[in-house]
Amino acid sequence: MIPASYNKLLAFKEKLGLDEMELEKLEPFREIFISKKDEFSDYFYKFFLNIPETKKFLEHYETPGFLKKAWANWFESLFSGRLDDKYLSYLWKIGVRHVEVNLDQRFSNLGFSVARQFCQQIILSEIPPHKIGSVSQSVDKLLDFCLLVETDAYIEATVRCDMEVIKGIADRIRNRVTVIGGNIKRLQRKIDINDPSYNTYESLISESSSLEHMIIDLRTYIDMSQQEPEISKILLKELIGSALERLQVKERLKDIQMDVHLYPDEIMVLGDKGDLENIFYYLLQNSIEAVDPKNPYIKVSATLDVTLPHRVHIEVFNTGTPPKIEDMVRLFSPFFSTKPLGTGLGLAIARLAARKNYGKLFIEPIQGQGTKAVITLPIAE
Repeated sequence: MIPASYNKLLAFKEKLGLDEMELEKLEPFREIFISKKDEFSDYFYKFFLNIPETKKFLEHYETPGFLKKAWANWFESLFSGRLDDKYLSYLWKIGVRHVEVNLDQRFSNLGFSVARQFCQQIILSEIPPHKIGSVSQSVDKLLDFCLLVETDAYIEATVRCDMEVIKGIADRIRNRVTVIGGNIKRLQRKIDINDPSYNTYESLISESSSLEHMIIDLRTYIDMSQQEPEISKILLKELIGSALERLQVKERLKDIQMDVHLYPDEIMVLGDKGDLENIFYYLLQNSIEAVDPKNPYIKVSATLDVTLPHRVHIEVFNTGTPPKIEDMVRLFSPFFSTKPLGTGLGLAIARLAARKNYGKLFIEPIQGQGTKAVITLPIAE
C-alpha cells in the first residue's frame, strides 16, 4: 500500500537529511539497539498501562502479547537499515491501524516521545562518548520521519473515512430530491396555471432545485478539499472566460452588464486550472445572485499587485447591497447564506480554492455602491 502523499513523504525524508550516509552512522551500533527490542516493548507497555485512557485499551485488547510483539518488531525495524517503499508502506499501515482502532493521535505522538526517551537511555549507556552526538542525531531523524509518516496516514485515513460518509449521504439525498422534484413537476403539469396550487408547486420545485444545487456544491467542496492541486501556468482571461461560459449556459447573464478589464491583458497565473476556474465561477455566481436588479452591473478587473511581488490583484465587483457588518465574519462559513435560495457553499469553495493555490480571498463592502471580492494569486514569471 503506497500512500497517496508518497512524494510528499519522500520530500520530508530529504528535508530531514535522512540519507544513506546518515543511516551508516548507526551501522556499528544496530545490534545494540535491536537487542533491546523486548526491553522496549515491556517499557512501552508499562508506561501506557499507567495512563487511564490507554489502560482501558490495553486491558480490553484481545491478545495483549500481540501488542508487545508488534512494538518489539517496530523497534527492531527502526534499526534495520532500510527506508525503502516496503518500510514506508509498513509505517503507513500503522497509522491507518490507529484510525481503525480509534486510537487518539495524541497518544500515538506521546508514544514517539517515550520511544525517543528509551533510545536516549541506550545511547547514553551503550554508545562511546565520542559517538553519542552523531548517533543521537540519526536516531532523532529516524523517529521524526516515522512520526511524519504515521501522522500523515492517520490524517488521510480519518479524513477519507469522514468524507466518504458525507459523500454517501449527499448522493442518497440527491437521488431522493431528484425523484421528489420530478414528481412535483408532473403534478404541476396536471393543473391549470391559475389554480392556487400551481404557485405552491412552483415553490416546492424551487426548494427542490436549491437542495440539488447544494448537494452538487457540497461534492465540489469535498472533492476539492481532498485533491492536491496540479500547478500549471494558465491565462487569467481564459479562467474568467470559462467561468462565464458555465454561467451563460445557465442563462444568468442575459440581463446584466458585464465588464472585464485585465491589465496587462495576457496575465498568466500559477495554480490548478479546475480550482482557479471555480474561484471565478462561484464569485461571479454570487455576484449575479446579489446584483442590484435596478442597476445590474458586474465588473472584473485585474492588475499586477504593486505591494506584493509576483502577485496579481483581481477584483470582482457587483452593485448589490453590501453584507451587514455582523455577517462579515460568517460569509465564508459553509452553509451560511444571506440569499433565500443560496447554498451557502459558493464563497467557502472559492476561498478553499484560493488558499490551496497560494492565494487569498476576502470580501470588501463599498457603502453606497456595492460589494467587491478581492483575490490575489501568484503569477507565472
